[in-house]
Amino acid sequence: MGQYYYIINLDKRQYLHPHKFGDGLKLMEFGNSAEGTMTGLAVLLADGNGRGGGDIQSDDSIVGSWAGDRIVIAGDYADGGKFLPKDATQEELQKIADDNYSQGYNKPENVTLHVYAVAKFKDISDDVIRAIRRGEGKAHRLSQLDLRSNGWRHPKEGKEE
Repeated sequence: MGQYYYIINLDKRQYLHPHKFGDGLKLMEFGNSAEGTMTGLAVLLADGNGRGGGDIQSDDSIVGSWAGDRIVIAGDYADGGKFLPKDATQEELQKIADDNYSQGYNKPENVTLHVYAVAKFKDISDDVIRAIRRGEGKAHRLSQLDLRSNGWRHPKEGKEE
């Protein structure tokens, strides 16, 4: 099976979902992607965009919005409790554990950042893809992906994930 990852911003309480960028969820599946998740992360971390050739031609406020923040590439097999917000209550952790019981999260201390983020943080993948599309136009591979709240579909393959 393998471990699945999301890129998570602890400070902004946001995350990127690799499937929405047309990538797999395993670390090396999206880590080797030239025009997917790692492009999205680069756009979010860019400091000083728009001042030189090769920058994304976008004035979208999401560009560079993660620069300087604490970022974790968090796997679903990670240590429970690690990197969770300090204001996470035992009650909300228990609810997340109960909601994810079938995945083995039966106690609050077993909740990983990966599971917590899906329950409590905002997925900004579609917003990042839109900014890239506006800045790069049709030349970018991400312009070929269908944005949908429940996942992505590559139009050439007609395949859903």
